[in-house]
Amino acid sequence: MRTITFRTVCGASGDMILAALIDLGVDANYLNKETAKLGIEGLQVGVGKAKMGGIACSRMELAWSEQKSYRHLPQILNMIDGKGYPPRVLERCKRVLRRLAEAESKVHGIAVEKVHFHEIGAVDTIIDVLGACLCLEYLQVDRVVFSTLTVGYGTIDCEHGIMPVPVPATAEMLRGLRFSSIDVPTEILTPTGCAILTALGEQTMEHVAGTLLGVGYGCGTKIFQRYPNVLRTELVDDEAAEDLATDSVAVLESDIDHISGEVLGFTAEELLAGGALDVSWCPLAMKKGRPGYRLTVIAKPGDETRLAALIMKQTRTLGVRVGTISRFVARRAFRTTTFYGEEHQEKVCRIGETTFSKLEYEALAALARRRGIPLVELMNEYGRERRGGDNPIR
Repeated sequence: MRTITFRTVCGASGDMILAALIDLGVDANYLNKETAKLGIEGLQVGVGKAKMGGIACSRMELAWSEQKSYRHLPQILNMIDGKGYPPRVLERCKRVLRRLAEAESKVHGIAVEKVHFHEIGAVDTIIDVLGACLCLEYLQVDRVVFSTLTVGYGTIDCEHGIMPVPVPATAEMLRGLRFSSIDVPTEILTPTGCAILTALGEQTMEHVAGTLLGVGYGCGTKIFQRYPNVLRTELVDDEAAEDLATDSVAVLESDIDHISGEVLGFTAEELLAGGALDVSWCPLAMKKGRPGYRLTVIAKPGDETRLAALIMKQTRTLGVRVGTISRFVARRAFRTTTFYGEEHQEKVCRIGETTFSKLEYEALAALARRRGIPLVELMNEYGRERRGGDNPIR
């Protein structure tokens, strides 16, 4: 498994993140070829070299000629869809853009789809986000981690007027995270930089162990007295976990003591139909000695707001806790197999040297009903057929 670590000693911006990743060895020609698919007039993705605090760094040099630089979130998502980008690049890119848009929409009190300003609309932000996701894929990165985030102080003059540092959208995304303010009287952690790190990564105070494959440095243009305007990233290969992939999921929870099991069961069905990855609940004792349930929903990042609204609509609960966690997942693939004379989609999984396969419950249940065979017998027979079999997966 490959892990990228970001050391945010002096904040982070979208262009610094992209520059640091390129500094690890990503070909700028590759980025130009991939970003050209967006159809932005005159776009050129250049990378220059600079010294900051005595450190040789990469620095982004973007150029474009189109006049329109502000877009709504749906327009940006449409720009990147259907361009042939790998699924993981698309998923990561959409996760970052939605996190940024949700923070801005909360600050401004408007719907996510109506957010319309430079923080998510400008060409450089689109390139920073898409470029970072393309670099992660180029470097075959499975996991992103970052250190304590750093912010400056004071105010900045932006499109919305004089704003405190960190600006409101960045402050919104810092909820629940460790950060520190350093002696730099301006913005150093931008909304785009914060969105990339917090949407794709996890904050950890622990050291990442493994083989160090490379170190990259990206810098901004501003020069500060005490702190070099530099972002460092490290690419580490943890060979012990190379057969496990990682991703991030949203977890929604609500403690409920006022509904019946029938309503809870119906709510679970609606959540799964609405795109939830998993729904579960467990009994617990609540205030005033009332028995209740803790409803837990696992979802794709970006679906939190919609599913939280669905939970509140169906249960009338007044609050839903939301967080993002990283998880290890077994590498998996699908193939067509024959069982009981019928073709089925079989999931093949690998954990280290162990491989195993399974048919989904729905397929086995439907087969059991068609053939009039107890489900448990089909499961046992399938297990006997596959035990010790050859289940290749890559």
